[in-house]
Order: sequence, then C-alpha cells, then structure tokens
Amino acid sequence: MSITDINKDIVVRRWYQELWNNWNISVTDELFSDDYLLQVPGVAAPMNREATKQVVAAHQTEFPDLKHSVDEVIAEGNAVAARWTVYGTHRGDFQGIAPTGKPVNLSGVTVHHLTKGRISETWLSVDNLELLQQIGAAAQASDA
Repeated sequence: MSITDINKDIVVRRWYQELWNNWNISVTDELFSDDYLLQVPGVAAPMNREATKQVVAAHQTEFPDLKHSVDEVIAEGNAVAARWTVYGTHRGDFQGIAPTGKPVNLSGVTVHHLTKGRISETWLSVDNLELLQQIGAAAQASDA
C-alpha cells in the first residue's frame, strides 16, 4: 500500500468513521500530531488539538445523530481532500440556538495534511449560513 493510500485510509476511516461518526474523541491523541491545527471559516485563529476535541464533543451534543458520508477522496502525497455530506438533527443548544429538532443536510470539503501518519492540519470549507437556514436561525433567500 502506498503512502497516499495509507493517508486516505487514515482520513476516511479514522477521521470520519472513528472520530465523527462514532464520536470516539479519544482517537484524536493518536490521530492528530501534537501541533495539529484546524482551520475553520469564520474563526479567526486556527484551533489546536484540544480545541478540536471540544468542538467534536459539542457537536455530539448539538447533533447526536450526525453522520458523515464521504462522497469523494482525492489524495496526492501527504495531502488528502475529501468531499462529504453530513446528515443529522439539531437536538442540542448550538451556538446559543435552542434545539429545533430540524434535520440538517450539508456538503463540505476538508483538506488534510499528514505528517508521519498523523493529521497535522485540516482546512474546512462548509456553508455555515446554509446550516443556520436549515435549523431556522437565518432567513432563506426565498423568505427575504
């Protein structure tokens, strides 16, 4: 198996399946490098490994049935890009928004950089406005 294939497996199996779909937050200690950074749109500074654990734990409460479907993976060397779709239900307080019970269905892209078999950086691209619209916290374009 090539290093590229190993890196794809790490991202798809461990990041999406173990961490996000199974809420196994403890996997981050072996999955992420010590200097891991998560780059998120709208967040001024990158988040380190501990902050990322907190985000995952919060999402587990906010959207407990959240599941990622990996739609496409492209990898070259130590970079792995994944296009994904996420499904879930807003069941917990999310950024000050009380649970609505509304379903969410979003697509996004993450680009992961790996070093020595561990994810050292993740860049997230997702439409946060679409999420807010789906849970009723922002007006739809047709509502304006």
